[in-house]
Amino acid sequence: MAASYWKSSQFDQWLFDRQELMSFRLRDIASWPTTNSSSSPITEDDYLKILIFYSNIIQHIGEQYKVRQQVIATAIVYMKRFYARYPLKSIDPWLLCPTCLFLAAKVEEFSTLNHQRVINAATITFKKYVHLLSTPGEYPYVIKHILECEFYLLEIMDCCLIIYHPYRSLDMYTREFQIDSPLFDAAWRIINDSLKTDAPLLYPPYEIALACLLLAATYRDKIAMLKQYMIEAQIDIERIYEVVKLLLKHYELMTTYDADLPNHDGKQIKELLMKVPKPKSASSVSSRPSSQPSEQQLQMNMQQQNGHGLQQSNNNGNI
Repeated sequence: MAASYWKSSQFDQWLFDRQELMSFRLRDIASWPTTNSSSSPITEDDYLKILIFYSNIIQHIGEQYKVRQQVIATAIVYMKRFYARYPLKSIDPWLLCPTCLFLAAKVEEFSTLNHQRVINAATITFKKYVHLLSTPGEYPYVIKHILECEFYLLEIMDCCLIIYHPYRSLDMYTREFQIDSPLFDAAWRIINDSLKTDAPLLYPPYEIALACLLLAATYRDKIAMLKQYMIEAQIDIERIYEVVKLLLKHYELMTTYDADLPNHDGKQIKELLMKVPKPKSASSVSSRPSSQPSEQQLQMNMQQQNGHGLQQSNNNGNI
């Protein structure tokens, strides 16, 4: 384990450039088949809503199992890391989500999750959202699939498993600024929301924590103190406000996010999920589940996408 965030694999290997992230997602969207000529094209906001949906799947499975929030946070970051480098059709998110939680519980020293309880929690979550899926039925995976997917996830992440979250920075700022309990609780909830954004892939945890505190303290007397601290500590205030903008955009997106019952019918998210290509079937001789392609297949998918992206770039000037 790295002694600090600045010496960690999270800082060294898993901080993305915003343009890099957006370019990959546009290439992923460009590779999706058009199901209906009259249907509206997928936008960047639509893609974010799909990722929010699967982040909430991890949250719900974790709450069913009653794991700590930090385990859920780590699992969500694992999922977002994977889909920051590989397309959504690479592995079925309904397999990847419980796998991320299963692995995160070990890394966060919560203990190894009971196999049957993991499947039970995933099944309950699947049944809750089955009305949004194009192929309703029973939860299609068993523990064998999760165990196989876990090894695949470890390989993809190059065993970079330690995640530094903003919660630790929030604890430090709470002591330093003598933050009261209501403000701490509000900032904690905003940090939970920040997991549904791209912030964990783009910014260090202390910047996310400060941004969440700023939002929580907007109508309190602590905001002047926080700004003065950032000036004295020579923190790049512009970057903090970039995180604030990400959070505000998330809350704006949530006003039209309709996957949560009973207040919404889920029509929009159901249409979005139907547009996501399904994973290709693996070879019958492979021991991997059909939703889990071999590394060779995954590389072929990526090469096809990169070629498509280059062609689009040549035609349009840029992506």
